[in-house]
Amino acid sequence: MMVHMKLAGIDIGTNTLRLLIAEFSPDGRYRKIQSGRHITRLGEDLSHTGRLKAEAMERAMRVLEGFCDACDKYHVDGIYAVATSAVREAVNGVDFINMVKSRVGLEVNVIPGDEEARLTMFGVSSNLGIMYKNVFLMDIGGGSTEFILSTGGEIAFKTSTDIGVVRFTEQFLHSDPPMEEEIKSLGSAIEEHLRTVNPHFPPFPSLIGTAGTVTTLAAIEQRMIVYDPEKVHGYRIKKGGVEGILNMLMRMTNKERKDIPGIE
Repeated sequence: MMVHMKLAGIDIGTNTLRLLIAEFSPDGRYRKIQSGRHITRLGEDLSHTGRLKAEAMERAMRVLEGFCDACDKYHVDGIYAVATSAVREAVNGVDFINMVKSRVGLEVNVIPGDEEARLTMFGVSSNLGIMYKNVFLMDIGGGSTEFILSTGGEIAFKTSTDIGVVRFTEQFLHSDPPMEEEIKSLGSAIEEHLRTVNPHFPPFPSLIGTAGTVTTLAAIEQRMIVYDPEKVHGYRIKKGGVEGILNMLMRMTNKERKDIPGIE
C-alpha cells in the first residue's frame, strides 16, 4: 500500500517569502498542489540598524498567516519553515521567531548559510533533473548569495557570501537613477566578496541561477507582461543578454523601471 503525504515548505527570506505545498509519494516524487510568493522586504534597513523593523515584521506576518491558512485548507501533514539571512543576523530575530510561533503556531528553523546552500543545490538539482551532473549554482537573495559547485551529485564547494540585493542596494545605491560612482563602488564590493569564490569557478560555461534576480532577468528578456513561471523555469539567458539589461536599468529611475514588462 502506497501512502502519499502532503507537505509544505516555507522560505522566509530577506526580500521574499515563498510557499510550496506538494503531495509526495513514497519514492520521493512529488506533485505541486499550491505555491505562493510575496515580496515583504523583511530585511528593510537591517544593514543600517541591525534590527528587523516592526512594519517589516508585520508585513511578513500577514503573508505567513495566509500561508498557514493555505496549509490548513489542503490539510498538510507537515510544514518545514526556514528563515535565512535577515532573521539570522538581526538582533531581534528571535523575537520575530517567537512572534510567528505565538500568532500562527509555526515553528521556524533559522538555518546557517552553508545549510541554505546545501538545500538550494538539492532542490534545484532534483527539479531540473541534473542530480548527477556537474553543476555550478548561484542563489541570489536579499541578504546573502550562495554559490555551490556539485560534481557527480556530490557538493564539492559551497559558500554563503554577504552579497544581497536588499543589503547592497541600501549600502551603495542612494541616487535615482544611481550615480556612476555608486555603481563603481557596488561593483568593487561585489568583486571583493567574490575573491573567495573565484578559484572555484568551474571550466564548464553554464551557470544555474535561482531566486528573484535571475527569474526577473528571464522575465524581462521575454517581455513578460503576465509572469509565467513555466516560461521562466529552465530559461537560458546569455551573458550578453544580462549585460544589456544591466545597461538599460542603470540609466533608469525607479519609476521608469516599474513600467518594464517582467519587473514586479
